[in-house]
Amino acid sequence: MRELDLSLLAGGTPDRLAAPISWIHSSDLADPTPFLDAGQMVLTTGTQFDRESTSQTDYDRYVERLASHGIVGIGFGTEVVQGTPPELVTACERLGLPLFEVPYRVPFIAVIRAAADLLAEAAHARDTWALNAQRAISFAALKPDATAAILKELSRQMRRFVALVDARGTFALAFDEASAMPALATEPAHQRILHEAERLIGRSQRSSSTMSDESGQVNLQTLGRRDALRGVLVIAGMTPLDGADQTVVTSVVALTGLALEQNRELSRARGLLRSGLLQSLLEGNIALVRRIVRQMGGELPAEPIRFVAFDPPALARDALLNDLEARDVAGNVFFAASEGRVLVGVSEEDARAVAEGLARMAGVAAGMSEPALWSETGTATKQAVQALERALASDAEASVVVFSDVAERGLAALLPHADAVEIARALLRPVRDHDAENGTDLIGDVKVWLEHHGQWDPAARALGIHRHTLKNRVALVEKLIGRPLATVDARTNLWLALRVE
Repeated sequence: MRELDLSLLAGGTPDRLAAPISWIHSSDLADPTPFLDAGQMVLTTGTQFDRESTSQTDYDRYVERLASHGIVGIGFGTEVVQGTPPELVTACERLGLPLFEVPYRVPFIAVIRAAADLLAEAAHARDTWALNAQRAISFAALKPDATAAILKELSRQMRRFVALVDARGTFALAFDEASAMPALATEPAHQRILHEAERLIGRSQRSSSTMSDESGQVNLQTLGRRDALRGVLVIAGMTPLDGADQTVVTSVVALTGLALEQNRELSRARGLLRSGLLQSLLEGNIALVRRIVRQMGGELPAEPIRFVAFDPPALARDALLNDLEARDVAGNVFFAASEGRVLVGVSEEDARAVAEGLARMAGVAAGMSEPALWSETGTATKQAVQALERALASDAEASVVVFSDVAERGLAALLPHADAVEIARALLRPVRDHDAENGTDLIGDVKVWLEHHGQWDPAARALGIHRHTLKNRVALVEKLIGRPLATVDARTNLWLALRVE
């Protein structure tokens, strides 16, 4: 617009002059803000300012109204009514609002047309950029690791920070090709983004959100189908996204969603392969499994190993498998699905941390075997499953039970939990009812007697009563439960009932 010979009189700071202008309007109203939008510029001839009665305060209020409404500049048509008032210059300088003087020979329509041409040129340039960016991103999608290539190219084209938060709520990929957002390198910034991404994923529907502060703007968009979200696309920069940016982002959301779905299909195929490899391990074909795992780009964890068993519900299963996929890439675990459960083989030194981390992340219980070799996979997986059953019976979320804990509790720990408890309660109910009604402690008496192997004198001394008194109490228990306790089988049944109740 240099040919228009406009003169900058005030408010010429670089950031103010760099502010985008969406349109230019002319108005001589004392308060034109009801008819203007933020980001626009006002042209005026000054007829609203009476030379004799308008004070500096009036000019200050006029400029304040425009500035607070988001107007980015004022153009004053000089000598139409009067020259540019010094008071207007002072007010604009004070508030930092750019003030241009429009010569008498330049009609306002010429200024508006020039601005319209520049806006059209800028829009065309942005449209051209968007087309070129989409083309480059489409080529990136053809690379082997399509998801990473797409996001890296998006960061380069937009000169913004771009990341993928996976379904677990962790950063799976992150690129800042132009070092656009150094403020995001801090842990608090990461946590704010992850917290918002987890919120979007938790809604289980396609959605987006925007976070803004003094460091810039962060845009988040879910990826994948409504009922099967694969993650969240994160884009951050110093300025908001414009229409061209949004066009490119929309195409990236589609391409990335497709790439993630393809990865899911590949994961399903790998899952079937892993199940086959587990079967080969159970059959003792260790060398074959090791060779195939290496061909897949991984390694079996170093011996000795432990197996960890999980039985996650559907919602937690995907999160668990996604986490295991990431660990598998790093060569830290071997895992496979078997009879609805997920079995994980991991080096002994990492086993406890991995088991507890996975159980906590998925909110499920886990069972862990004793240390073993790969050739002992059959025994180790059975131990893990038995420990898992014990963990599930404990009703504690994210608990990890080791097989040695089960072994220490003896065979009683392996009884089907729910059924055993119900049977035990039925057997002991008459005795407990008698204790409640009569203030006795037959349950405690008979437990001490059984702990002393049915020997009267040691048990009586432990209870502080005469042995005949103890005999009478045990006889009463026999009457209440309807069976004698003279045989080993009878005493064992009663002891197990006391243990599992």
